[in-house]
Amino acid sequence: MNIKTLLLSSAFVLAAAPAFAQDKEITIQIWGSTWENGIKAISQQFEAETGIKVNAVTQSSSGEGLVKLQAERSSPSVDVWFATNTIASEAGQDQELFVKIPKDKLTNSGELIQGALSDDWVGIYYYPMGIVYDADVVTVPPTSWEDLWKPEYKSQIIAPAMSIYSGSLLMVANQINGGTIDNFDAGFEALKNLNDNVSLYYSSDSQARQSIVQGEGSILIGQSSHMNAIAKEGLNMKMVAPKPAPMYFDVMMMTKGDSQDEAAQFVNYIISKGAQEEMLARVNMAPVNKNVALPEELAAALPADGEGFVMDGRLVNENVSDWTVRFDEIAR
Repeated sequence: MNIKTLLLSSAFVLAAAPAFAQDKEITIQIWGSTWENGIKAISQQFEAETGIKVNAVTQSSSGEGLVKLQAERSSPSVDVWFATNTIASEAGQDQELFVKIPKDKLTNSGELIQGALSDDWVGIYYYPMGIVYDADVVTVPPTSWEDLWKPEYKSQIIAPAMSIYSGSLLMVANQINGGTIDNFDAGFEALKNLNDNVSLYYSSDSQARQSIVQGEGSILIGQSSHMNAIAKEGLNMKMVAPKPAPMYFDVMMMTKGDSQDEAAQFVNYIISKGAQEEMLARVNMAPVNKNVALPEELAAALPADGEGFVMDGRLVNENVSDWTVRFDEIAR
């Protein structure tokens, strides 16, 4: 083989082997902690298997992320957006920015649990709001939401502020005290009466975890990833999700970006059994793929069938500003 033939042959091999990895890519917009703790590694696996590079830009919250996307509505640079289901339910109305989920391209969609797929979004995992507690400190653990008002829990509860988890604590307090979807007076009155038992209202997950570790309380109204993260600090954490348990999905939405086919492949990959198992191992959230086996401790923390409910995203978005003002007047 002469030198010219050798060079041409080598050039062909170099071009043919990795070329597909160089000209296909997508950009996702996601929370920094979720990217670093789970999706980054899964995205690297996706890239290795498909040749589609995944670039990430971060957001501090779903609301902030939506504002970023809306600013470039006419020419979105992001292909897949990660959000909470409550924000996504409202954002999906913006058909200039988002596309409907191409369900025909999701070959793994038949493996999803009920509620994890809508016309506008696909779940990546789900989690209930429940009661997380230090079993070495709380000798008589709570088994119901009503228990939180017991006087023996005075100054022991770390609870979410209205600005986080979409008013879930208000929703629970309202339901168990006879309120209705049109009138939250009962819920606000119950939260006012809970004040003596609350040592802190947290506004971020990191603040919630840090407060328990520092001993500012022994009971945390939170979700399963809190239990897992705090347990890694050496505390004996347990969790119950009594009825009515607010259920949340963190989800993916697709924009009208230039790489919709590649974005659909990515979404389909994230809900696959293998990726869901990887996600579970990394973040301890309940998988949306029903073929993934749950660890015993996580399974025990999930609500029984029929005891969870998914909050109405539109209702929350329409009222959360007023709820926050009213909550700030009673919280202390």
